[in-house]
Amino acid sequence: CAHALSTPEPPMQPPALALILQDHQALAQVLRALRDAVDQAGKSGLPPDFEALRAMLFYLDEVPSRLHHASEGELLFPRIRERCPALRPVLDRLEADHERGESSIRELEHALTAWQLMGDARRESFELLLRTYANVYLGHMEVEESYVLPVAIDYLSPADWRELEEALTLQRSQHGTSVAHSHRALFERITAPPALRPSPCKT
Repeated sequence: CAHALSTPEPPMQPPALALILQDHQALAQVLRALRDAVDQAGKSGLPPDFEALRAMLFYLDEVPSRLHHASEGELLFPRIRERCPALRPVLDRLEADHERGESSIRELEHALTAWQLMGDARRESFELLLRTYANVYLGHMEVEESYVLPVAIDYLSPADWRELEEALTLQRSQHGTSVAHSHRALFERITAPPALRPSPCKT
């Protein structure tokens, strides 16, 4: 009797890699929400929701510096350096991007405060900084996803991925469940449609 041809299923993605890609997706979504909110304010001619913009900048500072960059710089990148020395210059550049990103967020926070306190004359300065930051960060994640993570899949062994998964789980558990829930709640608040966002509590 005839057998139907079956398409082989793609190999399962290592959980450690899936976690890093989930971080990327969330960060990209927040970045785009931030750009969209600023663009909408420019089109409407009305001041933006500065509190919402500040929450987005806080997320873009808090999650990479406390979790995501440590996952890459302390756990994933050292394994890739060891297994594929030819990629070291790319990893050096990416780690330098991580360090510059923290000072870039400080600049954006300052520029946002200036816009809020000094008025529309400071809007263009914030928009320029944001455009540069967003383009650099999205490009940074594209390099990781197009060049670094495929190399990791090719060169890291199943044992490497198991050890990375254990290390990532331990690293994130050390920050506590409450921190993870707070980050998730903040992400959901930022990315919710405007009509569904909770209003600030009034006293």
